[in-house]
Amino acid sequence: MMTARCNTIILRTVVTVLCALFSGCGTTKWSDTSRTATEQLLISNAIDRAVDRVDFSPLCRRKCFVKTDSIAQTIDHDYMAMTVRQQIAAAGAALAASEADADFIVEVRSGAVGTDRDEFLVGIPALTLPAIPGTTISGAVIPEIPVIKRTRQQGIAKLALFAYNKHTGQSIWSSGNNRGESTAKNVWVGGLGPWTTGTIRDAATFAGQPVPVLFGETGQTGNSWIDTPQVFPEHGQPAPPPVLAPPPRK
Repeated sequence: MMTARCNTIILRTVVTVLCALFSGCGTTKWSDTSRTATEQLLISNAIDRAVDRVDFSPLCRRKCFVKTDSIAQTIDHDYMAMTVRQQIAAAGAALAASEADADFIVEVRSGAVGTDRDEFLVGIPALTLPAIPGTTISGAVIPEIPVIKRTRQQGIAKLALFAYNKHTGQSIWSSGNNRGESTAKNVWVGGLGPWTTGTIRDAATFAGQPVPVLFGETGQTGNSWIDTPQVFPEHGQPAPPPVLAPPPRK
């Protein structure tokens, strides 16, 4: 009997030690930025597409100062200004560091930069039932029960540019209005999802995993000239040899 009692004490001691060794607690700190990455991608992709529609070739070999005062209050105006400068320089123009050093002034204006969102639902929307007066029954919330649900967010950017001779004030070029759009879509079927597609995505995903395209378009890479790496020779210098991508692995 003493042996059985000793065995019980030993077993309890071993279990206690094992629990102490293998028990633990871990925490992970999560945080979110004030603006989602999807919103930022929608806007920047729309800006890229709008700027990519502009033909900057009339500015070739002109010393230009890009004036962006009129877009100072526009969201992501720094990104828009830098994208415009990149395209002007790529067209063969020389960028002046200040207005005094330039012969031509290029002014940028924006008609719209932002996002829109719409939703489509087949099913039962979320409902809040009112409380019954004179009883202890309080209001109840019925959660959304979707059969098919689709959310679509769209980024839109509209911009225009014009250039004039700083010395004479005469206009030499106008780009006209140019608009770029981008999309992000999420689809749920029978509560399963989301299937995520859109022009800001390189591939369709289901719950974050790549899947074949089932709903809408995808593919940001290659949609814009700005997305393609470029090397430009300086004036009077030979162009560098092209950089060839390595062959794909078999």
